[in-house]
Amino acid sequence: MSTRRSFFKQVAVGATAWRTLDFSPPSFAAPAPADPASADPSVERRPAWLGDGIVAAGYLEPLEFYVRRGDAPGDVSQRWKEDFNDAAVQRYKEMGVNLVVMPLHKGMGLKTESSSIDAARKFTEIAHRHGIKVAGYVGSSMFYETFYAEEPDAPGWEQVDERGRPMYYGDQTFRHAACRNNPGYRAFLRKVLQLGVTEVKLDMFHFDQLQWWPEPLSCHCKYCQESFRAYLRQNYTDDQLTQRFGFSYLGGIRVPDFNLDSPPVRSPSELKDPLRQDWARFRCASLADWWRETHEYIRKLNPEVALLGNPTLAPANNCGFIYGIDLQQLLQHSEFVWSEEGNQARWTADGRLVSMIRSYKAARSLGKSLFVTQWLLPNHAYHAEGPPRLRLAEAIAYNHANIGVVGGGWELGGHDLPLELQKYVDFFRRHNKDLVGTTPIIDVAILRSFASIEFNPAKSLVSTVLMEQILLQCKFPFGLIFDTHLQDLSKYKVLVLANQDALSDEQLNQIRRFVEEGGGLVATEATATLTEWRKKRDKPGLADIFGIALDGPQGGEKNPKPARREFGKGRVAYVTQVVPEIEPPPATMSYYFSNQYWKLPKNYEELSEAVRWAARREFCAQVDAPLWVTMELTEQKDTNTWFLHLLNFKEEQPLTDMRVQIRIPAGMRVREAVLESPDESGRRTLSIEGREPALSFMVPKLDVYDFVSLRLERN
Repeated sequence: MSTRRSFFKQVAVGATAWRTLDFSPPSFAAPAPADPASADPSVERRPAWLGDGIVAAGYLEPLEFYVRRGDAPGDVSQRWKEDFNDAAVQRYKEMGVNLVVMPLHKGMGLKTESSSIDAARKFTEIAHRHGIKVAGYVGSSMFYETFYAEEPDAPGWEQVDERGRPMYYGDQTFRHAACRNNPGYRAFLRKVLQLGVTEVKLDMFHFDQLQWWPEPLSCHCKYCQESFRAYLRQNYTDDQLTQRFGFSYLGGIRVPDFNLDSPPVRSPSELKDPLRQDWARFRCASLADWWRETHEYIRKLNPEVALLGNPTLAPANNCGFIYGIDLQQLLQHSEFVWSEEGNQARWTADGRLVSMIRSYKAARSLGKSLFVTQWLLPNHAYHAEGPPRLRLAEAIAYNHANIGVVGGGWELGGHDLPLELQKYVDFFRRHNKDLVGTTPIIDVAILRSFASIEFNPAKSLVSTVLMEQILLQCKFPFGLIFDTHLQDLSKYKVLVLANQDALSDEQLNQIRRFVEEGGGLVATEATATLTEWRKKRDKPGLADIFGIALDGPQGGEKNPKPARREFGKGRVAYVTQVVPEIEPPPATMSYYFSNQYWKLPKNYEELSEAVRWAARREFCAQVDAPLWVTMELTEQKDTNTWFLHLLNFKEEQPLTDMRVQIRIPAGMRVREAVLESPDESGRRTLSIEGREPALSFMVPKLDVYDFVSLRLERN
């Protein structure tokens, strides 16, 4: 068994070792898909325990931080200790919890936090005896009052702004942001990882603040400066540099200044400066590079240890520009991603469907599972808006076998759930085998192009979010995709480009081939009028497909009209505008299109009809239900089973006799259709009508959540 003495010995030895490491700046090549033939199996293979699904609880903060922060209750020490014993573990087990997130390194220093680390180690021993996995929380800031005394080189690890000043954590000015491009800080984090694996025996690491500080707070340290120039050199030839900047000499390039409180962060609607565009791309690539390195290091220490990160996963933001978050790069690595967005599921009085479904779909499109804190208890300080049952149902339906954080320490909701919520957790655990290993069935894919969303958010992001709202509320089997997904569109029936104005020639060719081979395409506004560098094209990129001068509604004499036509074997539809019901916020580069604007567009029926037409009205599932009902269709290929999830966002208005139509693969038939719900006990066999492949059945009642299993077999 590990002892506290051995823990301190490791800290002392590690502190000496990392100071001898090479401090040359990291190098960031352009992202590329992994080569399966050369992949390290220990990194690529998922830990086996992930097949059990996730019901999580957490206690993220060390006691030392609660005391230093100054706003904890007077009995915080007693509360904290009560959550680190055998009785607490037993209560977690009774709730159905199988993973607990505990403190490891907040940033005060391994010696300063040693009591909390040792408590987490002892808790892990107890949890493992009960079959519960444990994750260790790792922060991204440095508490200079104690950390700099333990790590004398740490002042050189700070992120600094354009004036050379350290960056604070909000109003907690005793916390300085650390730069993950700094080799010294990266080496220190490896020491933390080794401690977590070898001493604490963790099953997972949870890295908080998996992002760069928001613009205009770019890090201007020497490592970021040098690495940015290296990134440009690796990604462009001399000719390309000259085309991009007007010169190929990079010696004078530096991290672009944003002048803190003035443009281009606040006023422009579009980012045209090529250097600032590439700086945003570099921030994304450098963060993903460090994340890859972290994942590989952990899995080489122990391939059964997983990795979770908490970026600013907010689909209503242009996070690539603001925080350096490009999910298609970042989520190539790690098993999980966390979201703290405030879009908890609810139907508002003014008729808006608010949900976290976009984030669930984004994570699933990249093969990952999403962590959320459910904040379930109504008397809790952090209790979220909306019906708690609906939030749990949303996670069961749209996430990959992960219901989220349902309780924890005094800040995360405690160790007890009301009976109606415990029923949902129990339902999730009973159906784990039906939720693990499933993939969404997607007929309609909507693209989030980086060059469009990140650099023209007041137009591209607004149209995309509203179009996603249409696909959700009109109950299309849809998914979110990113630039890398354009390489293979064959699995989709329709591709939606909602004002995706900046696309490369290669992307246009991929889209054109998709339509020629029989795919449907729906585009709006100024789609494909710019290159990926946001240079205006002489001729709109998809003009030949749509047969119109596609310059968007602001196109003057070339102002187009809605169009539908056949192209190759496929169908294309163009709609001039996504018309918001609520006026969007003013254009800025740091954009936030919050859920207060998520009302269906005025022309949502026109847009939804365009999608139906482009798909020739053939979808894997269609549900006849009001706009406040959503559905998700998944499949488990190993068992030839489809699962239909139905959610009622107006829980006070149960629905009856909803007709569902499905279209199953040729040569298959439905052997059995069974409806279950945590809202009612028992299983109900449904009667299937029609002839394959087009079938239908009635759902007799929907309170909040119904789960339909469709067992398929060959004719």
